[in-house]
Amino acid sequence: MDWLMRLQASPGDASVRADLDAWLAASESHRRAWESVERVWRVSGGLPDADGLPAGNVVELPRVRRSRRVLAIAVAALAACLALYLAPIVKLRLQADHMTSTAELREVTLEDGSVVHLDAGSAIAIHYGAGRREVVLLAGRAFFEVTPAKDRPFVVAAEDVRVTVTGTAFDVRSAGDEVIVAVQSGTVEVGLAGSAQLAGVLTRGERLSVNRASRQVAQSRIAPDDVAAWRQRRLVVDGASLAEVVEELGRHHAGIIMLRERSLADRRITGVFDLRRPVEALHAIARTQHGSVTEITPYLLVVSGGSGS
Repeated sequence: MDWLMRLQASPGDASVRADLDAWLAASESHRRAWESVERVWRVSGGLPDADGLPAGNVVELPRVRRSRRVLAIAVAALAACLALYLAPIVKLRLQADHMTSTAELREVTLEDGSVVHLDAGSAIAIHYGAGRREVVLLAGRAFFEVTPAKDRPFVVAAEDVRVTVTGTAFDVRSAGDEVIVAVQSGTVEVGLAGSAQLAGVLTRGERLSVNRASRQVAQSRIAPDDVAAWRQRRLVVDGASLAEVVEELGRHHAGIIMLRERSLADRRITGVFDLRRPVEALHAIARTQHGSVTEITPYLLVVSGGSGS
């Protein structure tokens, strides 16, 4: 935004444009940031239509007949939107000991030899002490392979849901108001904060979903090999809502996926999809619903529905 204001103030200054060229060439993140601001400014009427920045050049900004007050308001609006978008990310970074970005999977070995596999767009905080081993799932999804220790139970906390084990392998996902636990091997106990009763005890091939708002619990079966299939870049869903599937694909797509109609969110999806190709997977899913995917930009996909169910 600072570069935009400089160019607006000196539209014919070749040295300013040369400095911007150098700044853009220094980092791909600089170019993406500039393209984002350029795109918003163009939509607001400040720039002519363009298909993005030509390699090595800067879009020539015409002299725009706007008052500095209008420019200041536009910049302030952009800054406010940016702040709203970044605030949760900054908070998450401050809390997390380990986190992953879009399409990134990571393996973290803890001090006791336990291993945590982080899904894309996920974050954890680690709290180990003499008598406890606790990992807080701050966002996303993780698969845990826990080293047994009878005197030190291993606890995974996801919001107000707590999963307690001594030694096992299991998957935990936190999405909106729902926390889902699936066990590949061993046994886990699932409890809710403020409740003396367990929500459930799970063994191999069992899955439990907890709605934190209503505190409703639903238990089901899952093939052990499908637990944490995302580690092989596979998304396996059986009767999941389209909203849930879009959220999963969104962790592997460098952009935003939007549902055009609210009615699409509850449609049920079953299938196996390649997380290495989230856009292709989304097109395939849309076709099953007699719908379509519109690519506004490579970073904004809009799913529209048809008459299917």
